[in-house]
Amino acid sequence: MKSPVNALRVLLKAALILVALNLLFAWWNPPIGKLTAYNWLWRGRVRFPYSESPQFYSQDYNVPVIQDFDAMYGAHVISASAKPADEFRVILLGDSATWGGHVTPEHTLASEINRLNLTTCDGRAVKAYDLGYPWPSTVRDLLFLDYANRYDPDMVLWLVTLHSFEKKPADREFLVPHAERMAQVIAEYDLKLPKVYFEEVAEPTFWEKTIIGQREKLKSLILNQVYGLMWTATGIDNANALPQGLPPLPQDVLADVTYFDYQSPDDAPALVRSLMLDVVRVGNEIAGRAPLVVVNEPIYIVSGKNSDLRYNHIYPRWAYDAYRLSLADWMRAQGYPYFDYWDALPSSEFSNDMAHRDNNGEAHLAELLTPVLQEFSCP
Repeated sequence: MKSPVNALRVLLKAALILVALNLLFAWWNPPIGKLTAYNWLWRGRVRFPYSESPQFYSQDYNVPVIQDFDAMYGAHVISASAKPADEFRVILLGDSATWGGHVTPEHTLASEINRLNLTTCDGRAVKAYDLGYPWPSTVRDLLFLDYANRYDPDMVLWLVTLHSFEKKPADREFLVPHAERMAQVIAEYDLKLPKVYFEEVAEPTFWEKTIIGQREKLKSLILNQVYGLMWTATGIDNANALPQGLPPLPQDVLADVTYFDYQSPDDAPALVRSLMLDVVRVGNEIAGRAPLVVVNEPIYIVSGKNSDLRYNHIYPRWAYDAYRLSLADWMRAQGYPYFDYWDALPSSEFSNDMAHRDNNGEAHLAELLTPVLQEFSCP
């Protein structure tokens, strides 16, 4: 006759096993982000996993894993294999406009560049990779470039705008998980940043390294792998960009010249002084032999009421003009390649966002960038 199961003993054993697993996990701290089914079981993504605005999308097979670069790059097609000998590899850095916030994967700027079938003078195929990520942050982009060097880029296109170079509280969200590497980059390259970027980040506690302490991160990493199946089956990451029927951006803007904490054109010198332009110097040093080309990306320009005061609902004319002049002068003084396409696209080639292009806008910008790509792929 079997002895009855002692429920208390079973629960106690289960609890001890759970504690042991958590202690072992925290002690080992395994690089679980390196475990990926992408690029062998699932096809690699053509842009980084991202999903912060699900209300915009009818289907959304994405989850952000920016806290773990191994997982983020491991899901991307750039990590599929070593660079082919006949490929001229171009990586695109930038914000949501570069990522393709309002277009599907096959119509991102990188995809449109690849559709042009460009070749270098020595016959290599120009292949662009989308390493953009929503929300403008040149400091975050530095870390992206630092990690991407292992994939041997031949050229870097860095798309920027005024907001890219400004100090923002949101930067902390991107940088805290990578505080150790950020501190190393700052020290190694003597990167000049506002004091807030030098604030020490507390080391994770032992508890925070356990399975329970990392449960949110682990959930995201697992979902990222699961969503790879749907991505492979459908080709959808964020379906159809924005749903149809949303109103276009208005051509009228408010009679207001403020820009965040800056109140008027009298504040232009303070705005210019605040721009974190030294990130471009460090970006060039990180890129090494690969030419790094900075591109001021197109913005939506209104033509209606108060358009003499503002370019759009984000940028007053005085602030954006001061930024453009300052960036152009600084780039020229440093001898870095720089191209300004701020007004290159008509308003009809934007979606309902001041920086996000529609399919036509992406194709148009790819064509405009063709001479730049040809110049630096055939030095």
